Amino acid sequence: MSNTNNNEENNEQQRPLGAVLGWLNLSPTLPNTQDNMAGLTAASPPRFIDYNQLMEANRNAQNLQLAHEIVFNKDFQLKLPEYEKGSIAEKVHDTMHTAFWDVLREDLTASPPRYEHIIKLIGEAKEDLKTLVLPHQTTLKSQIDEAMDLEIIKRRFEANAADPNEYTKYFLYMMSTLCAECRDENIAKLRTINDPAECFRGIMEVLSLMKLDMANFNIRQYRPLLQQQAVAYEKSTFDKFMENQRAMGIDPLLSTYKWLERAFDRTKSTETIGWFQTPSSSSNDSSLIILNEAYCELLLWNPKYIFPETLELDEIRYNQVHIATMRLLLISTIMTVLSHLTGSILRDYEAIKTLLKSEMIILLDDFPHKKKLKDILISLSEQVVKTTKEQLEKYDKSKIIVDNEQNIKEAIIAIGETHVIEHAVFKLLFQRYVSFVHHLLDHPTSNSSISNVAIPNGLNIVMNEVITTVSFFLRLITYNKMVFHEHYDRLISQIQSSTSTNQ
Repeated sequence: MSNTNNNEENNEQQRPLGAVLGWLNLSPTLPNTQDNMAGLTAASPPRFIDYNQLMEANRNAQNLQLAHEIVFNKDFQLKLPEYEKGSIAEKVHDTMHTAFWDVLREDLTASPPRYEHIIKLIGEAKEDLKTLVLPHQTTLKSQIDEAMDLEIIKRRFEANAADPNEYTKYFLYMMSTLCAECRDENIAKLRTINDPAECFRGIMEVLSLMKLDMANFNIRQYRPLLQQQAVAYEKSTFDKFMENQRAMGIDPLLSTYKWLERAFDRTKSTETIGWFQTPSSSSNDSSLIILNEAYCELLLWNPKYIFPETLELDEIRYNQVHIATMRLLLISTIMTVLSHLTGSILRDYEAIKTLLKSEMIILLDDFPHKKKLKDILISLSEQVVKTTKEQLEKYDKSKIIVDNEQNIKEAIIAIGETHVIEHAVFKLLFQRYVSFVHHLLDHPTSNSSISNVAIPNGLNIVMNEVITTVSFFLRLITYNKMVFHEHYDRLISQIQSSTSTNQ
């Protein structure tokens, strides 16, 4: 491994999953004391980042994230922000909103009434209403502008010739003609409100929901077109993002370079992920071998490293693959240990093995977010013994479980006594799992035909789950390669050249 890894362990912090704006990593602009001491060079002068450049990078990152989610997540839809119940944010939000509408109510009930507030509100509601009109409905837009002419409305209020309720009625009528069917009930309720301030509050809230409905409708309509052009769009948007970061003096692919460099170092040693053996007919310098090795690091990701920029849009998904992989390997390890201690007693009882798997999947749902592995294994050991004993009693064959109960529990708990990857059975199954993934990466196939590929020995109990998890992982990788392969080829070439030069 390179010395860079040791520095990363001390200097890099774990970032939140899916933190797209984490790309705005300003740490390269800060002097590193250790690096300066080692190189005997002075710290670089401070850089001042232009605000417009920062906002442009922010917009590009957000656009990239939105487009990627629309393409990759068929269930993606925009939602209004939600606040945690009882949180300070919720209390502040509710307090400010209540105060806003209380002021409006006081203005309308004052003597004489004050109308400046409601005139501005009518203008905002008018603009919101116009956003719900389709582009070709120019006549309807003109009608709304004419009916809600703010200058005329202002003069009418000043002459005490206008009633706020007539405007609420107009908005409710127009909204009823433009809204989706699911909003009919909301509008019907608003028609029963006589207080103009309360009614306007409801109107603004329902308009927000209607704008959201329209946005989600457009997402569904344009998703097929976006899917056709997604790779080209993500490439161009990411390139713009990199230009913005370079203009601010930031290396936009720093973590990606280190990720690929670690993979290159592993292929030069015996420390590859899963101890995968590179085929003798292939060169260790092959870009594909290095890249595939880098992807496999995601299966055993160490949070001390910053996630590669080119993968960050799918960081949550890659983390899901990592967690699913660990859970499936734990189930397989436990079943292997159980078989070793009980012989072939379960061989003819597929239903019992399936039941054990289902129960373990439920218990492992708390791992690693809510419970530590050691605590989970204690629960698993108890449940495995209990279920196996109860089920075998039906066939009068539970004696072997009773005789080995303590050994079974201790063997399962022992899986987590040290780092799980060091457990002999887990290590072997992980090695087979990684070889399986490498085989599929080296021999691309459609997801539908993955089920025809032989599942590694020891993983048959979770065969369907392995197929689902690996298929999803390969889908992520395939798309990622399509978007970023040019950057990967360039960076790997730089790493290889740098190594050759140093030698």
